[in-house]
Amino acid sequence: MMYIHYCRHCQRIHILNGHKYYCPRCKGHLAELKISYMKYVNLDRDERQALRRRCSDPQELFLLTVSPDKTRGRAKWLQIPASNIENYHSGHYAAYSH
Repeated sequence: MMYIHYCRHCQRIHILNGHKYYCPRCKGHLAELKISYMKYVNLDRDERQALRRRCSDPQELFLLTVSPDKTRGRAKWLQIPASNIENYHSGHYAAYSH
C-alpha cells in the first residue's frame, strides 16, 4: 500500500510504499500523515502546497500524523517470533524451524 510521509528535514512530502521511517532523500526521520493516498492524489496543486505548509508547522504536523503505536501495530504481523528461528553452523544463516 502507498502511504503519505512528510520529512521535516528536507520539508518534502513523499508517497512511499509501506510504513517507512527514514527519508529516501536526506535520511531524516519521516512522519506518516493521516491523509490517504487517494485523497492526496486528488488534491490540486494549491491544496498540496497548503498541506505542505501546514506540515512545516510542528503543532499542525502533530495533528496530521498517525500515532506511532498505530504504525507499529499494523506491521506486527511481519514480526517473526525468535522461537521459530534456528541458527545453524553459519552465523549468517537463519532458517525457520519446522
